[in-house]
Amino acid sequence: MPDLPGKDLARELIDKSRDESRATPIEEVIQAVRQGGTDGDAAFRLIGRLWTLERMFYYIYGGWGQGLEMNDFPPSVKYLFSKQIGDESTHEMVYLDALLNRGLVATQKDAFRHPYGAFVLDSALAYYVFSLRNLATYPHPIRIAALNLGPKIIELGWMEGLAEAIGDPGLKGVFESQFVENRSHINMGRRIVEEFVRKPVEAELCRWACTVAKRDYGRFLGELSAFVLGREAPAPPAPRRQVTD
Repeated sequence: MPDLPGKDLARELIDKSRDESRATPIEEVIQAVRQGGTDGDAAFRLIGRLWTLERMFYYIYGGWGQGLEMNDFPPSVKYLFSKQIGDESTHEMVYLDALLNRGLVATQKDAFRHPYGAFVLDSALAYYVFSLRNLATYPHPIRIAALNLGPKIIELGWMEGLAEAIGDPGLKGVFESQFVENRSHINMGRRIVEEFVRKPVEAELCRWACTVAKRDYGRFLGELSAFVLGREAPAPPAPRRQVTD
């Protein structure tokens, strides 16, 4: 449909994110997996941290959902968002089931207590979560553009590469099982941007929010890669402060 107001913007955001998805810190993990350079604990570290992130989407989407009101968008938009919430819950359980089935933890309670599954405030993971949660103050198309046409595209890119490199069928399936939903989220983001981002100021907000979300997701991926490979996580950039006399 060539007359959709946000069609060019959606294509711009998708293309930029796909280009960036080919060079993330997870590439180091993928190379280590291909070369057999990861120990048995690496899978535990990887799944544990990804599980921690996934369960935080309850908190993120809870805030986003409060910004949706009656008759502000067609029911189909809200259905797609509710489906994304359900998909994220499924992915959270996929990671937890992997921890349980592989004998890495005995119970769900143990997974919460283990350091690999703990949510730590002073972390890049927490920074990314709070960054997304803060988008609750922006209109729904802007935050959906930020996540679904930003980090979601980058996530699908590294996840496909990682799944291809993994030889363990069970572990490979943990990631391959998420492909369909992730592609669906990207398509949903494209549709919402194409149909509901009409004003130039809204387009600029989408570009800004998408850039911020990808930046903070990149910090999380750097922390995740270092954690999986047993390295020291990169220090966050020093905050810029305005100094006045």
